[in-house]
Amino acid sequence: MKIKLLILALLGAGFASAQNNTNSPYSSRGYGEIEPFVSVFSRSLGGATNGIRTNRTIAFGNPASVAGLTQVSFDFAFRGDYSEIYNSGARKNGYNGNFNYFSLGFPVFRKPVIKADTSKVNKQSIYKEYKTIWSSAIGMTPFSNVNSSYYKIQDTSYGQIGNYFLKSGGLNRVYFMNGVNITQNFSVGLNSSFIFGQIRSNEAFYIQDSGITRATFSDLNSQLTGFRFDLGFQGVRNGFITRTTTQKGTDSGLVRVKTSVPLRFVYGATFSNAGSLNYNVYHLVQNKSNYYAFGPIDTIVNESNIKGKSYLPSAFSAGFSFTFNNKWMIAADYSSELWASMKKSLLVSDSFANSSQVSIGLAYRPDINIDQMNLTRPGGQRRYNANLEYRLGLRMNNTGYLFKDNAGVVSPLKEYGVSFGIGIPKLRDDWDGKKVLVKSLLNITGEYIHRGTTDNGMIAQNLYRLTIGFTISDIWFKQKKFF
Repeated sequence: MKIKLLILALLGAGFASAQNNTNSPYSSRGYGEIEPFVSVFSRSLGGATNGIRTNRTIAFGNPASVAGLTQVSFDFAFRGDYSEIYNSGARKNGYNGNFNYFSLGFPVFRKPVIKADTSKVNKQSIYKEYKTIWSSAIGMTPFSNVNSSYYKIQDTSYGQIGNYFLKSGGLNRVYFMNGVNITQNFSVGLNSSFIFGQIRSNEAFYIQDSGITRATFSDLNSQLTGFRFDLGFQGVRNGFITRTTTQKGTDSGLVRVKTSVPLRFVYGATFSNAGSLNYNVYHLVQNKSNYYAFGPIDTIVNESNIKGKSYLPSAFSAGFSFTFNNKWMIAADYSSELWASMKKSLLVSDSFANSSQVSIGLAYRPDINIDQMNLTRPGGQRRYNANLEYRLGLRMNNTGYLFKDNAGVVSPLKEYGVSFGIGIPKLRDDWDGKKVLVKSLLNITGEYIHRGTTDNGMIAQNLYRLTIGFTISDIWFKQKKFF
């Protein structure tokens, strides 16, 4: 019951927040600042997602990863930002934060498999395990964030004209993800996303004289809805390498011992269609006094229900992860969105270049799935404090959003980011007491992101971001057996 109430509370918070998860002048282009479709875990790895596959969480960016779930997983996160926007002569700081995402993943169909228990010396017994065939996930996350404003004064023959501009809002994504294991080592997945939200632009023009002149105010409110689909696949290859070490034997001599070191290679790719968004626009332009509150008002434009279509570009990404000895993992991704080929519309008339991003991550943890931890320490003392997971990440991003500097040079906005993350697991015994399972996992990720440059009158931004996520996983609807 508590889980259901928590889900409803987070869902309500997500829908209620016309959230401003950004404070950036660069969000004035297109649909705003596009939100990476990744979890807290992937953020700490620089955004690498295609090669991430565990039995308790999903990698949002590749829908095939949901097929790896063997238990129910509830994942949610919150985010806070500290931003520094600056150029050669000024600096502005700001804070913002909000709910980031939630996800509920669960196996839909599992196939029973009969196995033999060879751990007993005198006799063997058989037992039943369940192999996941089909899993699903539902959730919600921002798709884009908009929060940009500026004020400038321009000298003209009529005097000084002031211009105030504010753009806010953003789009949300509600998704339904399905993954199927075609073979033991290969899975495919489909993510169906419903995208909705609104973007609002307010603009004012007035002459800077005695303050009693008339001013022009423009209010443009755009509501958008549409669908987008992502198709992904993942493959897994497991293997071993044999290492020979020299150890001291029982007779004080040296013996050579061979040990097997497990290896795991996961690869994957995702393709997104070039979708469309239906929009409904309300536009109001009025000329009224900038001084008298009850002065006459001239309505210049009053239009509503202006309907049409805007567009989303196609996209693709590919990546891998390699795990050595269940302790070290390296992951890498490359992704691109084909903004240059996107059709223009009434809402999005900007010019773009294709975006590209390279993500690299490194993780150290005792077990990538933290499933079979040692129950005892030397001396028989029980151990419940699992080793922490440590993660590092780097990403370099060419956003594809084009800006012109004071020298007339048009170039895409570039950014890079570094991240550090830590995972703190909460463990418990299973019913048989044979192994330790993860009951929950606290993920904390810190990021430093730099955008833009101050060359030729441009604006740069430093962003310090903290994301805190919680993963609660368990086996639901399991019947206890008594012998």
